[in-house]
Amino acid sequence: MSERAVTVPAYSEAAVIEAAVAREEPDWLLARRTEAARAFDASPMPTTQLRPWKYTDVSDLILEAHLPATPAISIESLAPQGVFVGSISEAAVNTDMTSNVREHLGSVVLATEGRFQAANTANWTEGIYVHVPRGMSSAEPVIATIDASAVSAGSAIYPRVLIDAGVGSEITVVLRFQSSDAPLVVSNVIEMIADADSKIRVLIDDRWGTETREFTTARSRIGRGADVDVASLVIGGRIIKQTVEALIEGEGANSTIRGVALGDSDQHFDFVTLQDHIGPRSTSNVEIKSALAGNSRSIYYGITRVEVSAKGSQANQANRNLLLSGGAKADSDPVLEILTSDVIRCGHAATVGPVDKEALFYLQSRGLSRRAALQLLVTGFFQSVIEDIPGSGFAEEIEGFVIAKLADAEL
Repeated sequence: MSERAVTVPAYSEAAVIEAAVAREEPDWLLARRTEAARAFDASPMPTTQLRPWKYTDVSDLILEAHLPATPAISIESLAPQGVFVGSISEAAVNTDMTSNVREHLGSVVLATEGRFQAANTANWTEGIYVHVPRGMSSAEPVIATIDASAVSAGSAIYPRVLIDAGVGSEITVVLRFQSSDAPLVVSNVIEMIADADSKIRVLIDDRWGTETREFTTARSRIGRGADVDVASLVIGGRIIKQTVEALIEGEGANSTIRGVALGDSDQHFDFVTLQDHIGPRSTSNVEIKSALAGNSRSIYYGITRVEVSAKGSQANQANRNLLLSGGAKADSDPVLEILTSDVIRCGHAATVGPVDKEALFYLQSRGLSRRAALQLLVTGFFQSVIEDIPGSGFAEEIEGFVIAKLADAEL
């Protein structure tokens, strides 16, 4: 039975309001839910006529056919006293936190931007909120696991993450997403607000099952002298579309966006990045790498925009793709939009090609099988991205996943 033949009433304005009232949410949040439900009803699904969606066709995806479900969320944190780590729902009714949540929630990613964002705003339930007050820092990362393994097949989940770093603060957040191999739709929104001289580091660790379709919007707003580093690891899932954007508003602010994707079978990865330089003397760096086996596919569309106000800025954008089989394919489209002549350096680069034959021959001549040689080369290829992944032992763990997946990949 097609998705068009079945819809659920949970996405209607009345159903969204009823659910919010049952959760005893404050009036201001109820109003935002209502606005989101109306935006969802008014917004069409994106089409391949839109450049960011050129290679990912979602015309057969009907969100209304997927009942919203609540994943299990667990949080590990050794954050010092004064740092809030918990659910958005809890913070929204917390006397000390409610004003922060009200100010920042939905301020970076608007519900009216599109159907996926509206669906998330209307239907997220617990959410994850990390608030770091001025001058505070946490030596250990906050690790949040969003586990949809127990939700019913064919459901949709709407994870919502809000990270708010005060002036001169520092925090590292690891977001682990996982599911079973049953069909699942994910519409994910991650908002990051970095005040002056603060630092936010985020790892998006996707461990989805084979039939998960994920659509993520992650966006940061970066103040004067602040630094936001977003790294994404994508190994699981059927269709993964991640849009990671940085609004680099402050003078001397910096954004780093990194991503690693390892594909096999018919996996489909679609990365969109935006480095929007608004503040003067701001910097940014994007590095997206994919290694593709079987009939998997990777798409990259990245924009580096330097506004008239961003004099003295510098930016770099790179996308590298390794084709490990004859059926794999990668498309890369880096774009520069430079609106001022006063820049230090802005560059981009893209490569698509097979593994270096001489390197492969060398390793095989030393007694390694072709598969073992490829495992070693791909691990080395990813090294520049994963070596600085936050948290003790994560880089080694990721290397283990790479080796394990390539052990059975279609090469």
